[in-house]
Amino acid sequence: MHCSLFIPEFFSGESVAPGNRPAAAETLIARGRRKRTARASSDVWLFERFGVRPLRGSPVAPYTLLADGGAPGEHFWMRADPVHLSVGLDSLVFGAPALDLSRAEADSLVDGLNRHFGEALAFQALRPERWYVGLQAAPEIDTTPPSAARGTAIGDKLPSGAEATRFRALMNEAQMLLHGHPVNVEREARGAPAVNSVWFWGGGSLETPGARPYSVVLADNPLARGLARAAGISDRSLPRNAAAMLAALPSEGRALAVLDSASADLEREWFKPLLAALREGRIGMLSLHLSAADSLLEVETVRSDLRHFWRKRKPLQAWLA
Repeated sequence: MHCSLFIPEFFSGESVAPGNRPAAAETLIARGRRKRTARASSDVWLFERFGVRPLRGSPVAPYTLLADGGAPGEHFWMRADPVHLSVGLDSLVFGAPALDLSRAEADSLVDGLNRHFGEALAFQALRPERWYVGLQAAPEIDTTPPSAARGTAIGDKLPSGAEATRFRALMNEAQMLLHGHPVNVEREARGAPAVNSVWFWGGGSLETPGARPYSVVLADNPLARGLARAAGISDRSLPRNAAAMLAALPSEGRALAVLDSASADLEREWFKPLLAALREGRIGMLSLHLSAADSLLEVETVRSDLRHFWRKRKPLQAWLA
């Protein structure tokens, strides 16, 4: 089994905090064959791995729709995610990262939007935190992912392009409708952030991936799972740790695990078990794809590399120098 581990924002996590020396992670990086490349967003990295080459933007929506149990067909899909915008000094600011919407709240809000917009714009809340709209044709707009807008004034993050005016107007209509919605009245009464807008982004149509680089994908990341399904590859939820993953995998094949958060538990839960499995021959190769602010560190390590004791461990931050 060849295991690959992709960890976005790895070098900004607790694992690489000053004074923290995760021995297993340092060993795997020091003994393996390393390559540094320019950093790409996690979405772009995943598209590249699966051989999807978008003509415009980052067409996340149809693939996450597929992962969420929807049927993209040939339509053009956009994410229309529920968001909270707060009033700043002189602009609206993209606020709360987690709204903790319940299924009932999402259904009620989307029902209100659909009664207002009718067939012109049909919203679907396949997951409480992920909403979609399907369009007959691709609009000429450029959009910004929520991850790039969060915590900032939204002025230059709103849709741009030939049809931007239309989508900005739709956002304004949605904001007026959501402002007095009973769900938001109740949320504000208990101190929860109101869902006071939708955020259009990630538009595209489903394309069959041009590559099938893995035999199984293990992730909670909906884009990774959607790309796997579009490519006809088995996908599963991310196991709680590497030991659970290895116990469930066959001895042959290529597995990709996508860890969306770089936490202090990575050493204990992932790097130590994977290093042990490599030493014992239970996996044949381990590939690490570790993102930093401006680069991506890629490391391939096989069992024989572990004998190269002269390749000394270094603090993780040293590999960025």
